[in-house]
Amino acid sequence: DPFTTRTSKLYVPSTWDPPWEDIPYWVDARLSKFFARVAKFFKSCKAHPNLLPYQSCVLQELLEDKSLLFPDTDKGLGPCAVTYDQYITDALCHLRDTSIFQQLSPPEAQSLANSTALAIEEWVTDHQNILDPIDASYIRRHVANNHTSPFAQFYILYKIHKPKKSNGQWPTRPVTSDVTSYPHGLGKWVDQELQPLARKQASFFKDSFELKSILSKLSVHPSARLFTADATSMYTNIKTDVALTLISQMVHQELSKPQQPSYTEALVSALHIVFTNSIVKFGDTYWRQISGTGMGIAPAPPWAAIFYALHEQHFVPKWSSHLVFYKRFIDDIIGIWLPHPDMATDTSLWSAFCNDLQQWHGLEWIVSPHSTRCNFMDLALTLTPTGKIDTNLFEKSQNLYLYIPPGSAHPKGMIKGLIFGNTLRIMRLCSHEGDVTTHLTNFKTRLLARGYPLSLLEPLFLQAIQDAKTFITNQGRDHLTPPPTHNTSTKIFLHLEFHPEDPKPQAIHRLWQEYGSEPEGKRPLRDMCNSFKEKVNLDSLTIAYSQPPNLRNRFSVRDISGRGRDVSSYLVE
Repeated sequence: DPFTTRTSKLYVPSTWDPPWEDIPYWVDARLSKFFARVAKFFKSCKAHPNLLPYQSCVLQELLEDKSLLFPDTDKGLGPCAVTYDQYITDALCHLRDTSIFQQLSPPEAQSLANSTALAIEEWVTDHQNILDPIDASYIRRHVANNHTSPFAQFYILYKIHKPKKSNGQWPTRPVTSDVTSYPHGLGKWVDQELQPLARKQASFFKDSFELKSILSKLSVHPSARLFTADATSMYTNIKTDVALTLISQMVHQELSKPQQPSYTEALVSALHIVFTNSIVKFGDTYWRQISGTGMGIAPAPPWAAIFYALHEQHFVPKWSSHLVFYKRFIDDIIGIWLPHPDMATDTSLWSAFCNDLQQWHGLEWIVSPHSTRCNFMDLALTLTPTGKIDTNLFEKSQNLYLYIPPGSAHPKGMIKGLIFGNTLRIMRLCSHEGDVTTHLTNFKTRLLARGYPLSLLEPLFLQAIQDAKTFITNQGRDHLTPPPTHNTSTKIFLHLEFHPEDPKPQAIHRLWQEYGSEPEGKRPLRDMCNSFKEKVNLDSLTIAYSQPPNLRNRFSVRDISGRGRDVSSYLVE
């Protein structure tokens, strides 16, 4: 069975339904009673709104105002408001770059999309011998599901944490949301295959927690200095033809499988399909990305990581006597520089090193001056006189801390998860207790400002701190813990869209136990056998809540079709 023997991480929902003749009568009887009792809990009635009347009116007025859009800002700093005209103008600044994008007519775009779909189907057919059956189904399913609109959506994020441009406008980040495009499924497969290669690179680290762990073990000369480097529009500036040639060579060298000689050819062929057939839709216009990589497509991060790693393999060892530490998270570099004793010589060496960073097919890096302090990702780093590195949580000044308010339609456990998760993050990233206390106090104050009562927050913070201490103490001891015993029981899932006035989960679980799992005087479900005399092994019920439409969904600007003037009209001005 491919669903039980698979090694792929891609997920394809099963469409299998058992034949009615194979369903034992007792299954139908128990489920019918359970759903009949549950249905009594779900009755149509007037719900209590969680918005005040004036709030509803304001939101409706904003939705109906065709002159305003509410896009997201970069780095998760929250939503912003811009005029429709300004948003279109800012987006077209990217799309009008003829070195990156080529405008297509609607028939041209559809024809190219159809050719891409055929190429993907041919690829799956040609390489079925090396594909996991689930992977093949996943790729084909995405092509089939996207026939209605087979194009990626183009949108922009506003970089409000960056200085304004010379024209007084905010810089923006172009993003390609390719979930609705034909190549998306194949792109997910490419991402799955490239990730192990990206993780093998010497500069790779997984996240801030891993970086902090690495830095805490370092001890460098007191004269050493920290520096960072930030790539300028890395995804856009990766030349597709160059990257395809170089990464394909690396794939053949690093990922060849003697037992599957055609594997690398399949991966290289998939790279060409995904990275040369990106068609984006913006309003009523269509564009083909002819160079660069669309941020937002699945394999973009490992693609970018591997591309620059090919340069690092050569220039990083060259500077080993001065570059005592070097790591990179896609387009952000963190390093430690050991200066030459002679200042003039060091200035020359530093300049030469910064120049070496730039020598890779047009990629540009903005390098910070080396110093005893720097901010990198969500870490504030300080190099101490003893040669150790202290870490603290770094938060951008523009962060609005828009935590979900208590009146929002979310499960009550949401606030517990938020507090426990962020408390653990703070305690893992900060070197000093004083910094931990400061950040936890600020976190609690912000939650109070969002409307949460202190009586709710206090016990949650106390438990979160205790749990975080236990987690940190036990880190690195996984190898001492015996593996969990195999549990052959299987959960059954009940999918519901969340509503705060729905019955409590405990009530549904009681009904499941009473009518489904362990009815009085009946054998427990886990001990029952199906028509093939095999134990069912179903006992516990998990209620899987899905999120109902929220304000973000209503104000999203991923697809601006019908929100204002046609985008094409701006191209003739």
